[in-house]
Amino acid sequence: MTSIQDYTPDLKESWLRCRALAYMHSSFTDEITDQREDIPASRGISLVAISDEQVVGLVDAIYLNATEVNPASYGFKAGTVLTVLDAVATHPDYQHQGIARDLINEVLRRLQPRGGELLIYTLDDVPANSLYRSLGAQLCYRASIVTAHSRHNRVPLWTDFKANANHEVDVYDAAGNPVDYAIDSETYYVGQKKYIAELDKVVKIATEHVYTLKLS
Repeated sequence: MTSIQDYTPDLKESWLRCRALAYMHSSFTDEITDQREDIPASRGISLVAISDEQVVGLVDAIYLNATEVNPASYGFKAGTVLTVLDAVATHPDYQHQGIARDLINEVLRRLQPRGGELLIYTLDDVPANSLYRSLGAQLCYRASIVTAHSRHNRVPLWTDFKANANHEVDVYDAAGNPVDYAIDSETYYVGQKKYIAELDKVVKIATEHVYTLKLS
């Protein structure tokens, strides 16, 4: 029997184990860590699914404010309330039982009074993308995270973006100028697929899928 409850600090080790094992079988292997960000009730919602006193599923949703994200980047009007689905994971031994769906549905229920839009970021995992679409999420855009080499000596920092009508991304530098691609940590963030051809020695391409789900 699996039950859903609020996360509590005494569950941290079990929570970390569940996330690590789930991410080992996904595109999120780079995000496996021994750290967990505390999410106070004033900042978001953190739920877990419990079976045999162990965390077998988890979901975190974080409230965003105007200083953290620009609603216009996602095609929303100014002042739109935004929440981001920060983490979703199901222990491999408990997958295909609807646990992730039940957790997300409970988050959606609790977010109804807040309203606005839920942002969902994921990568290429087919089950995750299928789940979000089945819950009514709409594709906002796709962008590419590319491990490669730029033939230019100076590559702008990625500072802003805006989803376009083709479900891709217009990327801007610090001065507000459009750029084909920009530095994103140790990779390049490419808003439109055609610009990948401008990079050399491409080692890896990961596709970021971003969905939105109306909360009203």
